[in-house]
Amino acid sequence: MSDRRPCSSPCCEFLGRAWQQLGLRPGDIVLLCLPNGRDLLNQFFGVLMAGGVPALVAPLTPVARLREIALVMGARAIGAFRLPAGELGASAHEVIGPIQVAMLPPTPEPSAAPGEAIVLTSGTSGFASGCVFDFEALLLNGKRHAESIGQRKEDVVLVSLPLHFSFALVAQALASLVCGNRLVISGPPFNLSLYSRTLHEYGVTISSLTPVLIRSLLHADVNFLSELRVLTVGGDALEPDLVARLVEYRRGADLYLTYGLTQAGPRVSTLAAHAETSRRYGSVGRPIEGTATFLRPTADGSGRKQLYVTSESVMKRPVGRVDGRLYHGLVGPQTIATGDAFEQDEQGYLFFKGRLCDFISRDGVKISLAGVRRAARQLSHVLSAKTTVIQYEDGSEDFDLELGLDSCANPAMDAREMLRGLLSRGEMPRSIHVESTNGIEAHPYK
Repeated sequence: MSDRRPCSSPCCEFLGRAWQQLGLRPGDIVLLCLPNGRDLLNQFFGVLMAGGVPALVAPLTPVARLREIALVMGARAIGAFRLPAGELGASAHEVIGPIQVAMLPPTPEPSAAPGEAIVLTSGTSGFASGCVFDFEALLLNGKRHAESIGQRKEDVVLVSLPLHFSFALVAQALASLVCGNRLVISGPPFNLSLYSRTLHEYGVTISSLTPVLIRSLLHADVNFLSELRVLTVGGDALEPDLVARLVEYRRGADLYLTYGLTQAGPRVSTLAAHAETSRRYGSVGRPIEGTATFLRPTADGSGRKQLYVTSESVMKRPVGRVDGRLYHGLVGPQTIATGDAFEQDEQGYLFFKGRLCDFISRDGVKISLAGVRRAARQLSHVLSAKTTVIQYEDGSEDFDLELGLDSCANPAMDAREMLRGLLSRGEMPRSIHVESTNGIEAHPYK
């Protein structure tokens, strides 16, 4: 790894000195709970400049969840535009630029090391789980992804996905830093009119969207998508018939389907859909440069094969608490087990066949069912929590939650309202069924 500084702008250097003046030690973890924007990236690089270890957290994270993440990761500080007073166990409250900072009691030793960064998992391993990377490894993954989609220095790159997701942070923001691109930051939330207007106003040439957004766009007139030089799709599987429609809309312009996961740093493979025949529209392509993949049969006798990834950019180690897995994915030197079932053809093209872990994907958000059950068991009088997955005909998923209460509980308890303090809106179950041990059954919460 090189000793290149992560950011040389005066703003980042100023913020770095400000973090050091607050007592941030080299290797201390800082949770940044900020929405998309320049301030988020400035603070991210400022923490790195101070020798700290930044971790981006969703801006609408419930306070109880934020406190839990800080505790299990051994964080030294939390930064946000507005922090609740007295609810985070802070030893001091400070201000750095436009953000408020809660300084937490220091751990005996810093929880990480200078030059590292943490990317939280997006639900596959629970609520308070992250991956530790060398920052240079994230830059390397971003560079290799950019090369796989033909990204050029003169491109204007739009970020409209949440920057706390590894896809947007690494494959867009950091890839643009490496390539020297102009970066335009928008949303979320995603708005079609704003998206179209932003493409035109800033002369955007590269945009990345998730399958959920693509499905939404295809219900409208999206001929403007042909004006982008490069469109990439990642974050989940996209149906082959929708890929065909996108290729048609793009009128021969570059369309790339990508696959990755946070533990891999995150990008793994790319398919140039515009250059392939329709029989490969169900593929996520071949591994990007410097990445090796192999398949091994699962032990459940199902005949499925799990995908393993080896690369310089995979995580160094897990941090926090993992739900729903016996391991975090790291199975050997620079090698992870993805938890995903794949098939591979003779030319090396990878075809996603399903997930092997205890989580679902709903509206593009990965939800750890083990994490939901654990959160539910924290509620007063809850003895058991069971999740049931619902599979719809269109391939989408949802889940219901069943709670067992002790005999002292009031079956009319508002379980949904109580869970809102522990779960984000996107993690709430479709319905909650409550039953107490005294045999009284409560009405389900829809």
